[in-house]
Amino acid sequence: MAPPPHLPVQCSKTKTLQGFGSLLGYLPFLLTLLIGGGIVICYCMAVAYGHVEAAFPYISDTGTFPPESCVFTLFLNCAAVVALAIFTLKYLHVVQYNRQCSPAVTRINTAALITGYIAAFGIMVVGAFQETNVLAVHVAGAMMAFIGGTVYMFLIASLGFRQDVNFGVDERQYAKARLAMAILSAVSFIITIGVSAWSLALWEPAEEDSTYQMWSSDDKGYNVHLVATAFEWVMALDLLAFLMTFSQELHIIQLQVVLSRIAVISGEENYKRSLLRQMIL
Repeated sequence: MAPPPHLPVQCSKTKTLQGFGSLLGYLPFLLTLLIGGGIVICYCMAVAYGHVEAAFPYISDTGTFPPESCVFTLFLNCAAVVALAIFTLKYLHVVQYNRQCSPAVTRINTAALITGYIAAFGIMVVGAFQETNVLAVHVAGAMMAFIGGTVYMFLIASLGFRQDVNFGVDERQYAKARLAMAILSAVSFIITIGVSAWSLALWEPAEEDSTYQMWSSDDKGYNVHLVATAFEWVMALDLLAFLMTFSQELHIIQLQVVLSRIAVISGEENYKRSLLRQMIL
C-alpha cells in the first residue's frame, strides 16, 4: 500500500504567558511625561543657550539647534512609539466591544487608527527634520501631527455618542468633553496657521542679527507672533489632555502573549506514524 501524498501536517503546542494587567492605563501618562517633559527640558536648554526668546516660542523652535535638538528628537521618537501603542490599543478596544458588528463603528474606528498612525509618524518627522535644515519636510510633519491628531479626536469623540455599542465603560460621559477638546484643537490650529502667516508678513526685526527664533519685543508683529505661538501650545496640550481620557478604557484591557511552536510533518512520516499506531492497537 503506497503512502499518501507528501502533504504537511501541522502540530502546534501553545503556551499562554501572564497578561499585563491594568498597566496599560498608564500609557497616556507616559506619553504626557515624554512630550511635556521633553519640551520643558528643550525649552530650558534653548533659553539658556540663547537660541529662543523666553516668552512663548514655537514648540519646534525649542528643538531647532544643538544640543537641545538631540534631546528633542529623542523624546519625540519615544513619544511617537507610545502614541502608536495607544492608538492601536484603542482600536482593538473598540473592535472587542463592537460585537454587533456595526459597519459605521468599524469604518470610524479604522479611519481613526489610520489618522492616529499619520499623526504619530508626523511627530517622528518633526523631531527628525529641524526647521532650519529641511523646512518643507518639518512643516509637512507638523501638518501630519496636528491635522491627523485633530481628525483623530473628532473620530473618537463621535464613537462616544453611539448608542448601539457598549464599550465596556461609559464613554458617553467623555463624549461631550472629547468633542469640546476636538473643536478647541481645530480652532487653535486655524488660529495658529493664520496668525503665524500674518506675523511673518508683519515681521520687521529691530536688529539686523535677529532671527525668526529670537523675536524681540521691539520687533514689528511681535504681539501677533505671541498669539500664534500661544495657540500652538494650547493645541499640543489639548491633544495630550484628550489622550489622557483613554486611561480608564486602557485599564480594562488585558493583553496576553501567546507562544506557539509548530512542527511540520511530511505526509510520508505521518503515514508511518499512523501504521505504527495501528500495530500497537
